[in-house]
Amino acid sequence: MTRDTRFTIGDFQVDPARNVVAGPNGEVPIEPKIMDVLCLLAERQGEVLTRETIIDEVWGRAFGADESLTRAISRLRKLFGDARTPAQVIETISKRGYRLIAPVSLASPATADEPAAAIRAERGWFLLLPVLLAFAAGAFLYLHRPHAAAAEGLSVLVRPFETLGPNGGVAARALTDQVAVALSRASLLHVRKSGTDAAGDGLTYAIRGSVQPFGSGVRVTVEITDPRSGESLWGGNFDRPQNLGPAGEDELVSAIAGEIDNRLLGFAKAAIKRKPPLGMRPWELILLATWVPGSDEVFLRPHTADATWPQRRAITLDPNYAPAHASLAQALAYYALFTRDAPVEQMRREAAYHARIAKALAPYDAGVLYALSSYYRMIGDRAAAEAMLQRVLAVQPDHPVARIDLAFVDGLCSARGAAEATALRKVVDQLSPDNPVRSAALSHLADVELGRGEFAAAADAAARSHDIVHQTWSGMTLAAALAEQGRDADALRISRQTKAEWPGLDWTHFAATMVPTWCLGGPGQARVAGTFRKLGALETRQAR
Repeated sequence: MTRDTRFTIGDFQVDPARNVVAGPNGEVPIEPKIMDVLCLLAERQGEVLTRETIIDEVWGRAFGADESLTRAISRLRKLFGDARTPAQVIETISKRGYRLIAPVSLASPATADEPAAAIRAERGWFLLLPVLLAFAAGAFLYLHRPHAAAAEGLSVLVRPFETLGPNGGVAARALTDQVAVALSRASLLHVRKSGTDAAGDGLTYAIRGSVQPFGSGVRVTVEITDPRSGESLWGGNFDRPQNLGPAGEDELVSAIAGEIDNRLLGFAKAAIKRKPPLGMRPWELILLATWVPGSDEVFLRPHTADATWPQRRAITLDPNYAPAHASLAQALAYYALFTRDAPVEQMRREAAYHARIAKALAPYDAGVLYALSSYYRMIGDRAAAEAMLQRVLAVQPDHPVARIDLAFVDGLCSARGAAEATALRKVVDQLSPDNPVRSAALSHLADVELGRGEFAAAADAAARSHDIVHQTWSGMTLAAALAEQGRDADALRISRQTKAEWPGLDWTHFAATMVPTWCLGGPGQARVAGTFRKLGALETRQAR
């Protein structure tokens, strides 16, 4: 749905497309979900909306939504200066809900420019005009409200986990709730705990699980099913010792939710690829262009001229879709970093333009902000990348990888490399082998160790990451570290695998022009450049 319907509430101008409210003190950005609450109250101005209705419309019954609604109402009242009793903007109806009591009108040029003489000529219409305008405003805001949960993303039904025998310290009911909460934080997953959900595009999935004794510990079995056909789509086991403690329970929930998230997005991406491209919606296009760990397709052919067509098509359909701008900025910067003979400056200028738009459109969206942190890494701006990751953690303190990325950015080719390598090793040790975040932590550790000149440690971490899931980043680090160790045959084999994903990748060119960016400008870049030059020379000798 479009987000181009501006309206006024009293003396305040509301611009949903930009997530901004302008008042006497200037423009104030607000979070997208809080804007959704405001738009819903405005489109049904004067009507009492129950908390359940608002949560269902805005969050889709996501876990934690009750507290989020309370915070949203508090934020809006503060924004509108509505601290008076009785309320002047948003009224609380005891044991029922909320209603917007301030006047609402569309910021429409057509109504603003209506000639006064024409209105006076038809006094009957003049008397009806306020009623008609109020009805039109409500109808128009409803049709163009910025949130449609079932339409943008996947509907996920989390069924209660079962307890099969002694639970070994892992309570099935609590685990169900914790997994559902973790899943609900993913922007494309709309989570329910009960009932049914029939998404219009058929992308509906159910999660079920069980907790049972396993040896001296406990096994959590999780299954993803199609609730319509009953077909089992994926199943996995998560084995843990008994009595995990709070940290162990958090890691278990992270592992389960992360694996489910990856699997669901992989299923959705496969389903989306079967659709006609012109029939795809913006969120589908961005998922199509996104690498999902564990999927067969690593990237959407990044070395071709039309590699960014999904993002560009999404922006054409909805110029205010922030994830499309963030994804395009990230992709352009990534391609410029890795592709020989690319028009680097042109691509970076375009990437910077889309990054600015994404940040302005979604200043409180953790997913968009995280994509922008990756963009800043790709252009070699360490300070901006660190600041954006800090912003992600301020918005979502338990973001699954932002804190790990922060240690990586802080330590890559820098004087803090040793300390951050130690921190990353500690993270890796705390993550179970079945935790999907483990591959990212190992890949980051490998890069930091390469920047320090610790080639054996870099090769070990990169190989362990590469064994979990192949990706360009760990592949290039592994090839370079192996070359430094004199393991020429292994280095050439990994190099060939990496170049199968990026045919335009040239190690000598990368060492000469891109390593300063890759190293985020750190003092260790000369050492890293020498490493990739050695890999390039090895390939040259092999080709002769």
